[in-house]
Amino acid sequence: MFKKTPHIKPLSNLKNSEQRKLQQEVQKQFGVDEFVFSGNTVKQTNFQSTTSVGTIYLNDEKIPVPLFFKEKHGSGPLWPSVYACWSHPGLLPIILTHSVVIEDHLFNGANLMISGTMPPFDVAHLHKGRPCGIANYKSPDVIIAVGTLKMDLEPFNTTGVVGHSGVVVEVAHHFADGLADAFRLKLDIPDKLESATTQEVAEEPPVEAKPTSPVTNPVAVDDLAEVLETLSVEDVDYFMTRALYYTLTQEPKLALPINASNFMSMHLMKCLPKGIDATEVNVKKSSWKKTAKYLKHFEKEGLLKLKGKGDDLVVVGSTDSKTHAGLKDFVPYLVGNSIAESGPKSQTTNGPVMFAVTSFQPDSTAQTALPLGGQRYFSGPEIREVLNEYITANKLAQPNNPKMVLLNDTLFGMVTKGNEEKQTTKRIMARPEILERVMKYHFKTLYQLFKDKDTPLTKHPQKGEPPKVHIITEMKIGRKVVTRVYNFDHLNIRDTEFAADLRKLCSASTTIGKTVSTPVVSEIQVQGAHGPLIIDHLRELGVPSSWVVFENKVKPKKKRK
Repeated sequence: MFKKTPHIKPLSNLKNSEQRKLQQEVQKQFGVDEFVFSGNTVKQTNFQSTTSVGTIYLNDEKIPVPLFFKEKHGSGPLWPSVYACWSHPGLLPIILTHSVVIEDHLFNGANLMISGTMPPFDVAHLHKGRPCGIANYKSPDVIIAVGTLKMDLEPFNTTGVVGHSGVVVEVAHHFADGLADAFRLKLDIPDKLESATTQEVAEEPPVEAKPTSPVTNPVAVDDLAEVLETLSVEDVDYFMTRALYYTLTQEPKLALPINASNFMSMHLMKCLPKGIDATEVNVKKSSWKKTAKYLKHFEKEGLLKLKGKGDDLVVVGSTDSKTHAGLKDFVPYLVGNSIAESGPKSQTTNGPVMFAVTSFQPDSTAQTALPLGGQRYFSGPEIREVLNEYITANKLAQPNNPKMVLLNDTLFGMVTKGNEEKQTTKRIMARPEILERVMKYHFKTLYQLFKDKDTPLTKHPQKGEPPKVHIITEMKIGRKVVTRVYNFDHLNIRDTEFAADLRKLCSASTTIGKTVSTPVVSEIQVQGAHGPLIIDHLRELGVPSSWVVFENKVKPKKKRK
């Protein structure tokens, strides 16, 4: 019902008589005579989604939370939201399922299939055609989705669900759907309800345990230095090249022009992979031997633009990462002084700086071929360690040169894509290249934002790249200059509070609205040109400058001659 964010009209208070009528309807439909609304006032609003029109009932908190909703047309039931099920346990009978079904299927808009459920079922309360809840077997009283039961479940208590197919619950609403987006809710799924009065839930039936490899401390990221006793010149060249790629694509503090020594010490050497010792990987131990030769090599490659003579060089420019083949396909990794471990450093803020952690999710091919042990998310070092384990277990390393690997059919299929590449790729390949190709072809890049070291802004990693806050100063009709700010919702910045701050900071009126372009997100419009002030305020809130894109469309006034 809420696969996409519904259009919501302004809230209004429900009349006392209507509130009593709604309370009686809840008590009758769900068989909970003790149910009462916690607050004195219940709010209501009409909604319009892509599939239905109806009414939503909310509590009277400062940030209203949807409790129930009902379609306007037809004789459909009154639906409780998952939030109502948390605050009033026992509203719905529950069907249990697995975490992977919830995250990979239900939260992506799918219905619950019978093969994804876990018997036995409480057939005394679960009736075909009636509302029911769906919960993770790890938290059996915490409902994460509600829907209509489409099957009679009694036979499955005897036969089990393996080998059967069909939709068992047609999902009407779940935790991660558009209902939360419509009211800008920032709630997390509780691990356990404080006062659960739900029906008894049988313990999870025994599941055959899959053999897993013993837990070991993973070798540090990109750590061939610990796998091999020494690094060859080719390995050093490889890591120095990767560090340059990382610097040009991921380093937010890089400001050009910059002299060669500062470029190397302040940026490039800090971008070596985690676990790589800078005393072992540096220019002196590479084939270039000198910084000037190193930089001039990549100037010829089209990556850098230099000025100066001899060893006195200045880096004045770099190529566009979208046009250069090496930069375009570059896969980032965890660097030496990982933000995820050491925590963000202050950059003139009143508190910690927000940061993003990159992780990688394997596809079905990688899950089948590699010993991943059922883990869902990996860092770059962990993927390298898995590949090293696979190579060792299958005895694929060359005896006279352990850095080179003989590709078996499985690895060859993973590092090649398309007939042309299969024909041109050799069966012997270096470990770093194997890692790069496997991550490129079989792992999705994900990100997770953190407010500080211990507080994630999102419960689970998200696909793609972290979105940036956009600030645009432009002239509207009537020659009025305004500054628009949007795409800040994902940073847990509420538009009402943000607008109030900007109103005081800029001494100007503010307006809260929605963007015209897709995706539709909250937008604050401030009278006047205030881009730098807003950037400074975002920095005080902990937003790094690299997460902000500022565009000034107002032409500067021409100076009189």
